[in-house]
Amino acid sequence: MIRRLWALAKKELRQLFASPIAYVVLTVYVALTGIYFFQHLVSYNQLLFVYQSEGMTGVGFDQGTVPSQINVLNEVFVPSADDFGLFLLVVLPLVTMRVFAEERANGTDELLLTSGLRPWEVALAKHGATYGFVLLLLAGSAIYPAVVVLRAGLGFEHLLALYAGQLCYGCAVASIGLACSSFTSSQIVAAALGYAIPFVLLDFAWLSNTVSERVAAALRGLALLSHYESFPRGVIELRHVIYFASIAGLGWLASLASLELQRAR
Repeated sequence: MIRRLWALAKKELRQLFASPIAYVVLTVYVALTGIYFFQHLVSYNQLLFVYQSEGMTGVGFDQGTVPSQINVLNEVFVPSADDFGLFLLVVLPLVTMRVFAEERANGTDELLLTSGLRPWEVALAKHGATYGFVLLLLAGSAIYPAVVVLRAGLGFEHLLALYAGQLCYGCAVASIGLACSSFTSSQIVAAALGYAIPFVLLDFAWLSNTVSERVAAALRGLALLSHYESFPRGVIELRHVIYFASIAGLGWLASLASLELQRAR
């Protein structure tokens, strides 16, 4: 079984890297994360310069001192994590849209389902290969944050927490896109749904003034951002990991249900 899953996952990765999409997504994501991380780092250095300059005397701070809230964590890592999460929402549907939909459009899905592979194995291999690509994306973007952590003495546990959160978040978003791709033969439809559903789930703060407090609290519990925010601050909570794992699991179950329905036909 493990050998079959590994062979199918390698096939998925080969197909992904046989097209320019994977290289474009990797290049765009690594470039954007590097640019925005560097921008936040420059802004932080400018703040340090301002607070340490003579012009800040007489405004509540002693000359040469920096307020405790002005630090690498608050000024660089937390805002960068927000940007990184948004970039994942932008690029991942471009990857997930083809995983199942392309098979349906080409008719090769029927070959997979009649080749002795069980539907859950096909779904698991495709999800696993996509999560591997998410891990590759994150590894490519970790260079600059790792250097800053090393130079700033922040502690690598913050970096690990940040990327653990991004991995959970990215796999959850990818699973939604894969579930959408499994129910259609159109990559455009799969991409549109892969964008729409995560963006709806991203944050429900805009509804907080129009619903009761109980409903608002329930919506906050469903929002992606409310479960992602603690990771960049170096805090990994089991309930947040379970939330993202549940979304990934539901995405896999949706893909499995689609394959089972298709085989039943």
